[in-house]
Amino acid sequence: MRFASSPLLCPLLLLVGGVLGLPAWSQSLPAVETFESRPAGYLDAQGDWNAAPVSKVQVQTVTVHGGSKAGIVGTNSLATLHVPEAAATNVWIDFHVRTQPRPVAATPSLSGDAAAGFYIDGSGAIIARSNATWVTLSGFAVEADAWYRFSVNLNYTSRRWSLHVADDTPNRLATHLATNLAFSATGTNTYFHSFRVKN
Repeated sequence: MRFASSPLLCPLLLLVGGVLGLPAWSQSLPAVETFESRPAGYLDAQGDWNAAPVSKVQVQTVTVHGGSKAGIVGTNSLATLHVPEAAATNVWIDFHVRTQPRPVAATPSLSGDAAAGFYIDGSGAIIARSNATWVTLSGFAVEADAWYRFSVNLNYTSRRWSLHVADDTPNRLATHLATNLAFSATGTNTYFHSFRVKN
């Protein structure tokens, strides 16, 4: 998936377990969202996407990565891709994102049902949620207006997750940022439900 933040731009690949493949988007995993088949304009209600507010989450053609379109999540908005798949208990999410880090007035909060989450602060540091604690991950800083590939593994059996990141260099091996992070203390989901991007 491609997304951008303020703008937040990104392409998305969802995989279950070790299954690899790039089939057309469907209601099941594995799934790929490149935005290429989506019309430019509001993303809300396109396929399994929802947005709030609708006007701030769009498919656009100005800032893109690996194609001619990308999603954009404007300031103070949320994009949600619903992927209800009861068998999805070991999920890999791979996406490209371009951000414009800004000062964070307060520590973000996760939705009550979220299993995991991370954010990028104004200095480019990556802060991830482990159980009930936000942890600053060392060894990598995100630069403004540059594309990065993030890979997240969610294991609903062990209730642990990991995070990896790479810059925009083709075929770059990802930097391992964290493994064995605990699912959010409030998250009760037993399988993957949705992917959310907040800005």
